[in-house]
Amino acid sequence: MAQGIWNESSVKLLFLNGMKENGEPNIVTKSFKDVKEAATPDQLMAVAEAIASIVSYPLYSVVRYDSIDINK
Repeated sequence: MAQGIWNESSVKLLFLNGMKENGEPNIVTKSFKDVKEAATPDQLMAVAEAIASIVSYPLYSVVRYDSIDINK
């Protein structure tokens, strides 16, 4: 039976930097590595909002990426 072993997590903050000519949002991103496995969505959002408060662009979205090694 295969099992998954947590490897690492990162979070990407997406900021809105205006609109493109075709009407799509122009997104600026910033990624942060070494997110703790136990970090909750509420904790990540609180950190993202704190960072957004010192950035000139409004926060558009927050995405968490988890890397899991799958072994037999």
